[in-house]
Amino acid sequence: MKSIHLPLLVFSLALYIATESQSTAQTNASNTLRDQWTSMINSAESYNEYKIIKLTKLQDFRGAFNDSLNSYSAKLAELKTESAQLKTEVESLKSDLTEMSNNWQLSKSTNAEISFLGLTFRKSFYNALVWSIIALLSIVVFVMYSRIKRVCSVVKRVKGAYSRISDEYRSHRYQATEHQIKLKRELQTALNKLEMAE
Repeated sequence: MKSIHLPLLVFSLALYIATESQSTAQTNASNTLRDQWTSMINSAESYNEYKIIKLTKLQDFRGAFNDSLNSYSAKLAELKTESAQLKTEVESLKSDLTEMSNNWQLSKSTNAEISFLGLTFRKSFYNALVWSIIALLSIVVFVMYSRIKRVCSVVKRVKGAYSRISDEYRSHRYQATEHQIKLKRELQTALNKLEMAE
């Protein structure tokens, strides 16, 4: 916004200075022309109600008048050119401002949206979606962790029970084997005694 005010201020100041210098130059030239006119009329001879002015003085006055007129015309053309340049500069600045405004609006709308998987979302919706997915995944991880922990405790109990049963089975098998060996010895002893008794 400041960039617009500065060129407009410069343009207004230049226009004011040009107008003031033009009116001052006109006043000085007019005074000079008026002074020349007054001098020419006062120095002219009178005949009845007419003034007789020398041709050389009239030509000098005409030359001064034409010079002043040409000077004013040149200054006017210069001011018109300067005014046209300032107008084109103002138009250029206006178009630049419009372009910047459009770019700013486009940038603002682009920054308010996020493209994800080929779809365009508003940032607030995208943030809500991402955080809900993170919350859902956190819940899933927590549930899986608790289930795995429960399964691990069941596995420990089953291993402990298997170990006890395995130990009992070995112990029982060992005892059964010992008992069979003992019975075989007793049977052998009984068979040996029977054979000897025979």
